[in-house]
Amino acid sequence: MQPQTAEIERAIMGLDRRDKLHLIEVLAHALQWDQTAPPPAARKAQLDGLLRELDALPSESVDDGFSNRDHDAQIYGRRP
Repeated sequence: MQPQTAEIERAIMGLDRRDKLHLIEVLAHALQWDQTAPPPAARKAQLDGLLRELDALPSESVDDGFSNRDHDAQIYGRRP
């Protein structure tokens, strides 16, 4: 066990349940913001892949022939 880990464990032992839950939330939030973003070229390649996937999606339902715009008009009404 690393020295800083032992120190953290000792500090956690002194927390009450509410503070431990808050600590879990803080740690989970910190994990969501991964600071090791891929380089720009890799991000562009990922975006290009997503755009290709979007382009491959059908714009009409094979069952009814309505376009996405037609479906939206049925659900939300026509906009002037």
